[in-house]
Amino acid sequence: MRAITLDRRMPAVTQYVCELCPTFLLLTAQRICYTTTRYALESEAPVTDRLRRLCILVTCLWVILLVGCSGQAITNTPTTAVPPAAARPGGKTTLYLWYAWPYPEQRALVNLIDRYNRASAEVEIIAQARPVASLASDLRVAAEEGRGPHLALLKNHTLGTLVETNLLRPLNDLISPKELERLLPAAVAGGIVEHADQSAQLYGIPISFDTVALYYNRANWLAAPTDTETMVRNARGLSDIESQPSIWGMAYNLALDRSIAYLYAFGGEIVDAEGQLVLGSSGRAGTERWLEWIVDLRQDEQILAGLDSVAIDRALASQQALMTIDWAHALPTYRDLWGDQLGVALLPALGPDEGRPQPYVQSEVVSINALASDAEQRAAIDFIRYLIAEESQRTLLAAGRQPVLLDLELTGSTPDVVHARIFREQAQQGQPMPNSRMHNTVVWRELESMCAGVLRGILTPEQAVTEADTRIRDQLGLAP
Repeated sequence: MRAITLDRRMPAVTQYVCELCPTFLLLTAQRICYTTTRYALESEAPVTDRLRRLCILVTCLWVILLVGCSGQAITNTPTTAVPPAAARPGGKTTLYLWYAWPYPEQRALVNLIDRYNRASAEVEIIAQARPVASLASDLRVAAEEGRGPHLALLKNHTLGTLVETNLLRPLNDLISPKELERLLPAAVAGGIVEHADQSAQLYGIPISFDTVALYYNRANWLAAPTDTETMVRNARGLSDIESQPSIWGMAYNLALDRSIAYLYAFGGEIVDAEGQLVLGSSGRAGTERWLEWIVDLRQDEQILAGLDSVAIDRALASQQALMTIDWAHALPTYRDLWGDQLGVALLPALGPDEGRPQPYVQSEVVSINALASDAEQRAAIDFIRYLIAEESQRTLLAAGRQPVLLDLELTGSTPDVVHARIFREQAQQGQPMPNSRMHNTVVWRELESMCAGVLRGILTPEQAVTEADTRIRDQLGLAP
């Protein structure tokens, strides 16, 4: 798409008219002015005040068009998603931020930005909402064309693809290790991208995080189970599948993002510490035990578990289910369901001294466009520091986002604070959501297929692990 750029001194109406067809309109206005004036001068009829005003108006229009359009260079320039940052009067620099937060988190973010803009004498942030499904791809397209925002608020798993195409600026030299130590380690690690040469750099600074935990109705569960055996046994005891409608002690969506924490609890592995694929070798035994466990849940007639998210969500929404495992961002949903009886707890371990689940920690990170100038980078990092400061982090918590600042004291008995303590502790036991393109486009897809094949009875756990490992190796060009 191309846009016509005109001198900013031209009035908006004149610019619009000239863009349509300047020559035609100038000649038309000139002809109208000439005809009207000649009629007023040569006609034998009296010249009325209305006619005189019309002559003056048309003449003025002609002069405006002539001055505005004649001599102006009309050039074609690429359309930019946002104007480049510029020093405004008084030395203020404007930066554009793309984000995709829903309401009410969106309102909290905008209020934070407004507060920053009022307090800052040097920087102004303009927030622009984007569709959540296309934020990363929109940013990639814009940056590849040499345009786009100066800042983007991204989910950390999207970083790898953007970094591979050199669209984001590394941030290690802009923020000190001491500042990063104040933030949740798993969230910080989620902003680090490993390059092909095994080097790693920070490309996103987290401002909030998300992870899974146990939700339960305290009116039925007097205490949260601390191990999976107790969880399953008590869930069976609370179920009544003969009633109309059925009551379930637990409804568990076994989708990979909610159940993979237990793969690690059973000792399974996908890649080792060196980044080597070990799913079919050293990670096989634990992964097979995990798959057997989720199959047992799926086949248990006293527990509603499986991949049918519609049935599970329906049971929860109609309060037919008394416990589930879900992400922190779903907290408002369960507050609406269970009100003051809502309980949040750590994921139950496999046993008293074994098998702690390690859920993924998805972090929301702020990244800087690689095209940003030095001055824009300094302005951007000042804004990021503001977002991870205590006041901003507390504002995000009040809006439903889990804060990453470890210095933020979570004392008190209000539901927000109580639940935030649980999510923080759970995240400290978790691991960063992988952010490489390889993991998103290949590994995750094959793990989902592995899980689905076992739960649908198509493959045994052993067959599923072998097939997933083989398919991943084939697609990544790894040795069998």
